[in-house]
Amino acid sequence: MQEKIKKLLREAIKKAFSREVKDIKIEYPVEEIYGDYASSIAMHLAKDLAKNPHEIAETIIKNLKETKFLKKIEIAGPGFINFYLSEKTLNDEIKTILKEKDDYGSGKIGKNKNIIIDFSQPNIAKPLGVHHLLSTVIGQSLYNIYQFLGYECIGINHIGDWGTQFGKLTYAYKKWGDYIIIEKDPINELLKLYIRFHEKAEKDPSLEEEARKEFKKLENGDKENLCLWKWFCDISMKEIQKTYDYLGNIHFDYIQGESFYNDKMEKILEKGKKEKVFKKGEKGSWIVKFENDKYPPFLVQKSDGTTLYSTRDLAAVNYREKTWNPDKILYVVDVAQSLHFKQLFKTNEMLNLTDAELVHVVFGRMQFKEKKMSTRKGNIILLDEVLKEAVKKAEKIILEKNPDISGKNKIAHKVGVGAVKYIILSQNRTTNITFDWEKMLSLEGNSAPYLQYSYARAKSILRKSKEKPSNQKISEDKKKTEEKIRSLISLFPKFQEYTLISAEEYKPNILANYMYELAQSFNSFYNSVSVLRARDVDLKYRLQIVEAFSIILKNGLTLLGVEVLEEM
Repeated sequence: MQEKIKKLLREAIKKAFSREVKDIKIEYPVEEIYGDYASSIAMHLAKDLAKNPHEIAETIIKNLKETKFLKKIEIAGPGFINFYLSEKTLNDEIKTILKEKDDYGSGKIGKNKNIIIDFSQPNIAKPLGVHHLLSTVIGQSLYNIYQFLGYECIGINHIGDWGTQFGKLTYAYKKWGDYIIIEKDPINELLKLYIRFHEKAEKDPSLEEEARKEFKKLENGDKENLCLWKWFCDISMKEIQKTYDYLGNIHFDYIQGESFYNDKMEKILEKGKKEKVFKKGEKGSWIVKFENDKYPPFLVQKSDGTTLYSTRDLAAVNYREKTWNPDKILYVVDVAQSLHFKQLFKTNEMLNLTDAELVHVVFGRMQFKEKKMSTRKGNIILLDEVLKEAVKKAEKIILEKNPDISGKNKIAHKVGVGAVKYIILSQNRTTNITFDWEKMLSLEGNSAPYLQYSYARAKSILRKSKEKPSNQKISEDKKKTEEKIRSLISLFPKFQEYTLISAEEYKPNILANYMYELAQSFNSFYNSVSVLRARDVDLKYRLQIVEAFSIILKNGLTLLGVEVLEEM
């Protein structure tokens, strides 16, 4: 609908003022009385045309091509143009929803376009913390959204499986490790060794040098260290996969750790040195210096010849360009890495490794009162613990609300895990997220359980409609009923628009907040308009509205990775 209105406005402006206007913004009025869509284009043209915005708006409306999809067009305030969809348009949309079902809202705008989404990025030998949860959930949702819009998505889990930390872990294992104990509880036991190393190194800094030597041996292909490294990786990934399985609906097309690029870095180093993008740093290291010292120097090779994750990230850009020829590469990584990605993207420009748009999809931190997250110090907030606690709390609520419902455990898992995902996705990713159990699991307000409950309510109505209809019809306030119906169905065409905006801004919260508005409107409709006790002439239409709502809500929640429930 937005695109249709933009086209109408462009044609009218060209006809009235002989001007080509590409950038026309269509907004959603805050109040329904101001229409379904609005444009402030008249005010934007006022200065250029040296005319009153209201007068410009009138001229635009006079030159608008006649169309059946709009009921009326009005001017509001200083020159806003408000557009009202016709009832036929809205009813045709309902028919489209019922016909397309799971495909409703999908598109082909991404046809023949490749987009790489680099997300989750756990570190070997360390447990998944809630910061990994944010990357995983946001990344998977963006993957789902872009795929839904027709893009060819390549989801990559860029595992932290290389670097000096393996020198530390190798040293710690050789000194204090026990194979049998570690096999029983891999990640926790490896984490203990990692923490123990740092505690000892604080008192004896020479251990840092010992760790560097162990990593240097690993990079040089030492058989013992390579064997240990592979074991650390294998047992860690088995444990990490268990968490992904528990989260549900998490999918990677490729798992490519930093080590994947070990044989691909030499070419990058040669290219950078040859083109004088990489310059000599202190003690024989190699760095990238930026014009006007815009960013601090970017270290790409240490003085002892070892590489860094910066080197591997450059090799990854080069490999991804040659393998998939992407239009975009999204890095879903927290705010702490902002400088790194600015340096990486600028270095890519200097080396011309890819023409793809590189985007750092930055997100804030998850706050748990006074706790700080740090793997090194061992007080990380574990993702497993958060998920299990969410499921436990969900089960308690289910037992209170509906103790006789069957399949409590499955429902609790879908509600609990869905609530954790949604609390992340319903907030602007650029802000810090304060974890609030009460808000997260509430059956009221902007939460996954509220949306899941709204869906279950709609499905319940549809199931009951198949039973013998009620002979007891009720009288209604016709005007109020019409208002509630229109208020709900006018939101239906906006599903695809909000999905598209979420993709353009890399913000799933835009889609999540639309769905909350949709669910609120449905519940207001449900509480005011009778469906099952409606007159026969109205029954079929109202059931179609309920079904169309359930389809959109399910499609939207699926894009966010939140499972729906038929009963709740």
